[in-house]
Formats: sequence, C-alpha cells, structure tokens
Amino acid sequence: MNYDYIIVGAGIGGLSASLNLAFNKKKVLILEKNSLPGGLVTTIKRGRFEFDASLYDLMDYGSEEHVGSLQRLFKKFNLDIDVLPIPYNIRIKSLDDKFDEVIKGDIDDWILRLEELYSGSMSTFRSLLPVLKEIDEALNALKKGKKNALKDFPNFTKYLDKNAYDALVDLNLPTETIHVLGYLWIEIGSPLNKLSFIDFAEFMYKYIFKRPVALSNKNIDFILKLAKRFQELDGKIYYRSCVSEIKDLGEMQEVILKDGTSYKAKEVICDLSERYVFKNLIKKDYPFVNQKENARTLSMNGLVVYLGLNKSYQDLKLYNYRYYEFQNLNSAANMKSMKEFYHHTIEAIVPNIVNEKASPKNTTILVLKTLYNDVLWNKINASNYYQIKNDLANGLIEEFESTFNIDIKEYIEEMVVATPFTFERFTNNINGSFFGPMRLGYDNSIHRFISYEEERIPHLSFVGSSSLFGSGVDNAFYSGYYITEKLLEDERRND
Repeated sequence: MNYDYIIVGAGIGGLSASLNLAFNKKKVLILEKNSLPGGLVTTIKRGRFEFDASLYDLMDYGSEEHVGSLQRLFKKFNLDIDVLPIPYNIRIKSLDDKFDEVIKGDIDDWILRLEELYSGSMSTFRSLLPVLKEIDEALNALKKGKKNALKDFPNFTKYLDKNAYDALVDLNLPTETIHVLGYLWIEIGSPLNKLSFIDFAEFMYKYIFKRPVALSNKNIDFILKLAKRFQELDGKIYYRSCVSEIKDLGEMQEVILKDGTSYKAKEVICDLSERYVFKNLIKKDYPFVNQKENARTLSMNGLVVYLGLNKSYQDLKLYNYRYYEFQNLNSAANMKSMKEFYHHTIEAIVPNIVNEKASPKNTTILVLKTLYNDVLWNKINASNYYQIKNDLANGLIEEFESTFNIDIKEYIEEMVVATPFTFERFTNNINGSFFGPMRLGYDNSIHRFISYEEERIPHLSFVGSSSLFGSGVDNAFYSGYYITEKLLEDERRND
C-alpha cells in the first residue's frame, strides 16, 4: 500500500508531524521499532512505582495569560492535555564556590536575592528582559518567513553570532550573576561559552515569561493521547516495525523493514538522528550531509537513576522540586570535568512536589541524573558493564545524600538504572546522547533554520532533536509542525 507520507519513528517530532499531516487529510503511516510510541518520553513500571523516563518540565506551554506555542498547537489538534504549574523551587549548590541557594517564589524574588548576593544584578537583569523579548519576536518573524523584518530587531542581529557568555558580559551582567543565571545550561546541553546567545535567550524567555508546566498524568498517558488523536484522524501506526533501509525511487520513496516488508510514499520524514539515518538506512551519498555531520558535536550522554522511596517527601525532607550540584558554577569548567565518571555534577528531581499523585501515598519518586562529555561508555564491555553501572548508581546516591544532607538509601524500595546504552537502544541516538547535536558555533538553531532551504533533500526530512530547533519536547514538537507546514506549502505550490 502506498502513502502520502511515511514517518520513521514515533517520538515527539514524529507524532507532531503525523498529527499535522493527518489533520490536513494526508494518508500517513508511522513506523515505530518499539512496542509503544514516545521514544524517551515514556513510563517505566517497577513494583508499585511508575517512573517517567523524562519530561518533568514542559516548556513553551504557558498559561491562560501567556499562551505558549505548544499550547496553541495542542488546541489546534483538539488535544486536551492536563498540566500543573511548576513553582520556582530549586536548590543549587556549588561545591568549591560554596554557593548554596534555593530559588523560591517568583522571578522577582530571585532577582532581589541576586542583588543581595551580587550588587548590580537587579538593574542589569531587568535590562536583559526586553532583549529576551525582542529575540523571541525576531524568531517568530523568521518562522513566519518574514526575513526582511529582522531589521526591526537590532539586538537579534547584534547577538546572532555571539555565545551566551560573551553576550551577557556585553549586557553588563556581573560575572557571578552570569554563572548563577546560567545554571540551566545543563538543560540545553551546551556550556555558556559555546551556546548561541539566541538559543539561550529563547530558552530563558520561555522559562521566565511562559513558565514551564508539568504533566498531570504519566508520560505514557500523554504520548498515547497524541497517538490516539492521530489514529482518530485516520492515521496508521505499525509498532515493532524496525526500518533497515530507505530507498530513493525518484517519484516515490521505499521504506524497507528488517523482516523484508516494504512501504512506499511520496515523502519520508525521520524522527531519528541524521547521523544514524545516513550511516545505516540510506545507501546514497550526499556530500553536504557528510560535511555537516563532520562539523557537528554530539551532545552529552548520561546515567539516570530512578528511585521509588517508601516514605513521603516531607518526611524525607526533600522540599525542592529540583536539586543541582556542581563542582563550580562555571559551565565551561564543569563541561571539562564531565570527561570522568565521577565529576560532582548532579541533577535531581522530586515529581511529588508538584504532583502528589506521582507515586502511591506516603511514597516518593526521586530521579538522579549525571552527564558525560566523552565516549567513556565505549570503554565498557559486557564483562564490566553491570559492575560499573551499579557502582556509579550507588555513588550517585551517596553523593546526593552527602551534598544535601538527606538520607534516602535506607528507604529505597525500587530502583531502575538507565545508561547511555539504554537510551541508544530506545532512540538510536549515537552514544545515547540526550540532546542531539550540540548547538555550537554555526550549527546553532538559527543557522540551521536559515540554511534549511538550501540543505533540503528531495522527499526526505528530519524532525526531533536533530532537526532545526534543537532538543526539548517543545522544540521537537514544533519541528514536526514546522517541517510539515513547509511540505504542505510545497504541495499547494505545485498543484
């Protein structure tokens, strides 16, 4: 059977692309190698606990007053997604800088605290806010095809090729304030001295003005709702369908599965890393693709420990939604230290702080994550894998206890440990990288966006974290929508 579009991979980008195409009455087939959609946006069951593998902060959803792009798209596709507001309730501890603060209340409270810590923070931070807003407006103009309008956004042009650290220095923020504000670099996957200021500004604008939210239900409930809506629009999903080859037949594309089954479509859209697709699925050479891939740097991978604790978060004294431990607050220095297995950078999250129903009554879920900026895991083999995995997990737990003076080990009822090999198996991301290629230098999201038209491959597109807008559920979802809108425009132009 032939289709208008075949989507390879039912991650967030693939589901978004399929929804938009089916919404526009196209004949769409999704091929997913796993038994469920969502990629890493999924749920793991162990005993009486259900651990969300990822997605604890849904960016660019917004509120009733400040509606985000994601909320608009959900409404367009008639998706009723239940969310909960996330409070500013974050503890940041830097070991060698002796910085230990809790962000509470609204952003204004945090600005006041920064001013107490570092004189000059308040006025310079407030002068940064209109710059963030201007860059957001410029990005929206670009997405709407209004490239000529960029002359109306001088700060966008000024900072287009500056990294986040240099731009913040230029905007006169105190050095200490830059490092403290930049703690969220770890959520974007690039250190401040390499990360494009435009990407940083976009993230901060969403974070400050549109406030992240959390899902009321589990990851898998959210994902299945997207898949169900796609099927209501007459789309088809075939699970356990692992693609082995994509063939260019000229007017049609053929997608061949490992079992020999094949399907044809006018267009193929991949929710997979470009590196994986061109290395494993396509037997055709595209010189500019090789050049682009050689110029890219894969993002960090990591180890995640999911803990089900048989005590309430109040009794455990886990009072904050997120915890961050750094060796120091200099993102570049932290990045260098991540080439070792033990480097004192930890992210932790307590979902129960926002959602009391995240786990059974009088229990708590605690998720610990540490990242690696190297191919450390390539040195591991079958003989030492489980020993190293367990040693790292136990070391992470002990360090969290020691750093934040919180006892958790004796209350562990269930534990799941996921390594880069786990994530690579689920997503096909090379080395199990979390964020796709880092947004560095001329491979940041703006340059990807500007060069999109000249780098397009006939009848083949990419969505998700390797696509235009980089990592994050909101960016992945928007990439699926944006790419398919371009393809639908092409169809209308050619009719």
